[in-house]
Amino acid sequence: MTRNDFIFHRHAEREAFRVSFMQQVPIVQVVEDSLTQAKRLERLLLANDYEVSLARNGAQGLALARRIKPTVVITDVMMPEMDGYEMCRQIKQDEALRDIPVVLLTSLSDPRDVIKGLQCGADNFLTKPYDDDHLLRRLHHILANLELRRSGQAMMSVEVFFAGQYHKLTADRIQIIDLLLSTFEAAVLQSNQLQKLSGDYRNALDDVKRAQANFQTLMETTGDAVVVIDDAGKVRYVNPAAELFFETTSAQMTGKTFPFPVGEEGKREVSVGRADGRRVVGDMHVVSSNWDGEVVRLATIHDVTEMVQLRERLAIEAITDALTGLYNRRGFMTLGEKALLLAQRIGVPVACLFADLDDFKSVNDTLGHDEGDRVLQKTAQALRETFRDSDIIGRFGGDEFAVLMLHDGEADLDGISGRLEAALLRVGEASRPSRRLSISLGLHCSRPGDALTLAELMTLADRKMYECKEARKKADFDSIG
Repeated sequence: MTRNDFIFHRHAEREAFRVSFMQQVPIVQVVEDSLTQAKRLERLLLANDYEVSLARNGAQGLALARRIKPTVVITDVMMPEMDGYEMCRQIKQDEALRDIPVVLLTSLSDPRDVIKGLQCGADNFLTKPYDDDHLLRRLHHILANLELRRSGQAMMSVEVFFAGQYHKLTADRIQIIDLLLSTFEAAVLQSNQLQKLSGDYRNALDDVKRAQANFQTLMETTGDAVVVIDDAGKVRYVNPAAELFFETTSAQMTGKTFPFPVGEEGKREVSVGRADGRRVVGDMHVVSSNWDGEVVRLATIHDVTEMVQLRERLAIEAITDALTGLYNRRGFMTLGEKALLLAQRIGVPVACLFADLDDFKSVNDTLGHDEGDRVLQKTAQALRETFRDSDIIGRFGGDEFAVLMLHDGEADLDGISGRLEAALLRVGEASRPSRRLSISLGLHCSRPGDALTLAELMTLADRKMYECKEARKKADFDSIG
């Protein structure tokens, strides 16, 4: 038999043994003190058709290996009672166990871990945290080369100088090469992971820079005022819109106390007086945020001045008569009820006056509605000149008016009538100089304790007004006769 035939025959025997061995179900012994890590590794191996046995520390792992003779041992390094290095050393010193490959799970954070692995006879390293696919490939490689390892060369002893110390290593060449290759492979994987992490970090840093630039652009261009306030209530930052809203500069605001309380999150309406007397109103929204690692309050203020002015104008229009500017029925009743409650609380009398223009229909019929409107406007002007600002004057539609007055003493109908007639003359005769406008009045006074409602008070005043109107008609008729 030639040398080549011998080599081919020997290779065929090894390959046949390897195929026969791989057809058996390998038993993987996992030695891990972390139950979570042990269960994770167990699930991975069971899912890939391995049998699995578990041990919690090196001492249990050594006893279990002597009892079941596993195909491979995968062990953590740092464990109580007996660590992974010592368990591996004792397995390799046991004639019945020394051919079982031992794989060390380590972080490989210290180069001396490689020396320790060679000293204890370990066959392979797997770095934590391990990748599932890489672990399965490494395990398959170990099983595929198991027979080659068993028929390998004799043990050799070498002494190396590393990290300031001499280390004596006893292992066969295949073991040393395999361990170093696995270490190199782990280093390559870690290097690739670091490169990926470095790339991810650079990408994340670019994203942060873009976000910061976008945030800065947003702060500079947004129309809403943005103010950052610290726990002491001092301003840390204002954007250009805030400078416009407060009519100041960033330098003047920074470090100063913010003019509004921001202790509670939420929304509220705030207003700022301008030098020209105008009032600017903003809708302020306060939230907690982080600014340079410090918890702050972030206040955003949206200028709602025009909306508030519109709201106030609509509120006034809702209770105001459009033609005369006096209160309409709704406004008179709303304010009148509040005034009546005040009078009852402080104990002062209340007087209600009802007024109705005489023969107003003929003005509209002969001179037109535009002239009738001017008559109503002049009447409203005369009423405003006759009564105090504190009195409530309203138009109830058509040519009817009402006045509610709080008095310290008795209200004098004759005095009121005289002042009103004089006011009507001052603002000019209604409609035409040839027509003189007359007005009928009814007055009812309510004393403290009467407990009259506003509606009742107005009914009594209205009744007296109609009595006045009838008396005036009778007087005019008698004068003609």
